[in-house]
Amino acid sequence: MASKETNNYLADLENQGIILGLDRIRKFLSMLGGPEKKFRTIHIAGTNGKGSTAAMLASILQKAGFKTGLYTSPHILEFNERIQVNGEKISDSQLEKLVFSLKRTKDAASLKLTYFEFTTALAFDYFAEQNVDIAVIEVGLGGRLDATNVILPELTAITNIAIEHEKYLGSNKEEIATEKAGIVKQDIPLFTTEQDSLIFGIFESVCETKRSEFVQLNKPYAGKIPFPGKHQKMNAALAVGLARKLDIEEAIICEGIASAKWPARFERIKQEPEIIIDVAHNPAGAKALAETIVEELGGKKVLLVLGVASDKDIEGIAKHLAPVADKVFATEASFRGMPA
Repeated sequence: MASKETNNYLADLENQGIILGLDRIRKFLSMLGGPEKKFRTIHIAGTNGKGSTAAMLASILQKAGFKTGLYTSPHILEFNERIQVNGEKISDSQLEKLVFSLKRTKDAASLKLTYFEFTTALAFDYFAEQNVDIAVIEVGLGGRLDATNVILPELTAITNIAIEHEKYLGSNKEEIATEKAGIVKQDIPLFTTEQDSLIFGIFESVCETKRSEFVQLNKPYAGKIPFPGKHQKMNAALAVGLARKLDIEEAIICEGIASAKWPARFERIKQEPEIIIDVAHNPAGAKALAETIVEELGGKKVLLVLGVASDKDIEGIAKHLAPVADKVFATEASFRGMPA
């Protein structure tokens, strides 16, 4: 783990909450010399599956010989997971050095930044320092006003749209889709596996305005993938579509997908007794998890230990997961946990 001082500083930033917008991070990155302009990028948004898609694409790019950065959020066990180069997490020493270097720059300018703005700038600075060839960047929240949306990517992708973060993104799927489509850039292709015709139409309209190629992928990936679930086959299809656009050979694509690693996605952490962990955190994710439980365990009832963050739709999540469980044990996380 990084030092207590580093973790406390990041925690203090996080306690300030979420403030969407691009002005602050643009100013900060300019003060840092524009690190986000020093490597190629691919930008991935969506409600569910964007982390899995990003991890699979990064694995493909690494197999293709690119020095590859991967920026994702949130982390599972430690902050370092968010920032990786060729599958290796940023080290504690590198993290501490960058945190306090960026803190000095920020404080000298009396600039107020959110946690995600600061950590996004930190990731870009690290990737520039490491001379990565290309980085896969996962959107944090939404798209249009997300701190990652300062990049000019070669390709953009949106996995799917479901109701989430209504306070920030809108009260219906159409509003949320419009926010996420804010990552589309002029003349930059957008790939999606979204199948809803209404949402599809929103993406198509945005791409038409931006003169951007629009590619909808309908078929799940048929090759070997390391993560169970039909939804992961669609995430793989999106990663493959992006890789093909970059003219990566099919054999390398297959190798990259098969060797991808992404924790806590129907991850079996013990065999006897069988224990599986998953980070599904909204109704659409819970539905996909429930279907995977039935598919993988042959309808066997499970003992479900369920902890949910205080801002999540517990009724929507429980509606899908409760029917596949013999018993449900409600628990409460120490950080932002909904009372058991």
